[in-house]
Amino acid sequence: MHDTTLCPCGSNSVYEDCCQLVLADHNKAETAEQLMRSRYTAFVVRHDQHILASWHPKTRPPSLNHEANPVTWIGLKIHTSTDGLPDDTDGSVEFTSSYVEKGQLCRLREKSTFLREGDLWYYVKGDCDVTHSKIARNQLCPCDSGKKFKRCCLNL
Repeated sequence: MHDTTLCPCGSNSVYEDCCQLVLADHNKAETAEQLMRSRYTAFVVRHDQHILASWHPKTRPPSLNHEANPVTWIGLKIHTSTDGLPDDTDGSVEFTSSYVEKGQLCRLREKSTFLREGDLWYYVKGDCDVTHSKIARNQLCPCDSGKKFKRCCLNL
């Protein structure tokens, strides 16, 4: 990803001024929402080190396996953030992330729980619901590229 492109987290900020800072230094996430956005971006760019380091040790899996279920991430929308500010010790973020998996448009709606320990925010868990819908090959790709799905994300 180029440093001057828009950040995948949907903040409308340039990547190098947004999530790239947090991916390089977990301590830069001052709020639960910033950490959540950086974790989404880490999934997009497959920055496993950040995903695992920002996952609370009590709930963190031993590893990630992107190859088992390859997806193309296409968008993030934050619905609400509750607490999770710099002076809080916990918070939650409700969001929807969209992705393409096996030719289907998937939308994961999740309410994530975060804890701050010391100066670091951690993802603890999420309650989620996933919906799937088929995408026709000649339909415009849901990633907003303007291309037909068969010439865009279907081939990834």
